[in-house]
Amino acid sequence: MSFKKRTFHWITRQKRTAFGRLLSRFSLGIHHALENKINDNELSGEYWVLRKLAKLQLQIVFDVGANVGNWTKELKKNSPGSQVYLFEPVPETFDKLLQNLSKLESVYPNQLALSDSEGMLEFNFYPSQSYFSSVYPSSFGKESVIKQVPSTAGDYFCQKNQLSQIDLMKIDVEGLEGKVLAGFKEMIKNQKIRTIQFEYGPQAIDSKFLLRDFYDFFEENGYRVGKIYPSWIDWSTYSSGKENFILSNFLAVVSSDTKVFDLFPN
Repeated sequence: MSFKKRTFHWITRQKRTAFGRLLSRFSLGIHHALENKINDNELSGEYWVLRKLAKLQLQIVFDVGANVGNWTKELKKNSPGSQVYLFEPVPETFDKLLQNLSKLESVYPNQLALSDSEGMLEFNFYPSQSYFSSVYPSSFGKESVIKQVPSTAGDYFCQKNQLSQIDLMKIDVEGLEGKVLAGFKEMIKNQKIRTIQFEYGPQAIDSKFLLRDFYDFFEENGYRVGKIYPSWIDWSTYSSGKENFILSNFLAVVSSDTKVFDLFPN
């Protein structure tokens, strides 16, 4: 028996021991760190991406799942001339969003969810942890309140508001990302959205919209997908090993847009 097999066998036998549980927690923590599971927009690289993209003179930006607007505040620091359309459907969170952005110009908050159709959505709202609010119940949130919130499709919103191009769209909607993308089907098909940042994580289990589905959707529409790290982007193609449900952010870019890729070389 090889040394590797003997070592694995010994580790497996520790599964039910205190040492084994400690080893499991430690190794899982290391794995999460390597996969960039960092609940901090600065340390995770999200704000680094904003600063890089600011060199493109962003004009129209969508913040889908804006929560209280902190991402937009950072965006406006780096791209003060941009026009930002924000979407936050929960009334209580939307009120905090308005207060948080009251001093910013050219921001357009909408008390509205983006999905794949016009209608109403049943939302799980977590008053003390609003960032977990979603159409899907969160195992991390506490004391949810059910809300009925209005929704619309992105294509319809853009048509209604005479928006023919979006430079950057950030989607952070706790599992509804697939529906949001479906609602922008025509805009994305015609490559009218230049860059799209989206979140992937445990909620993909509930939504059944896996990382593979993100990659397939974007590649079919002429985009390239990369995973965001603190100071680089991994542009490698999809593999089943990436399907780990670890909370992280990705960037999709029109494949022919060399100006964007020049900002994030391999």
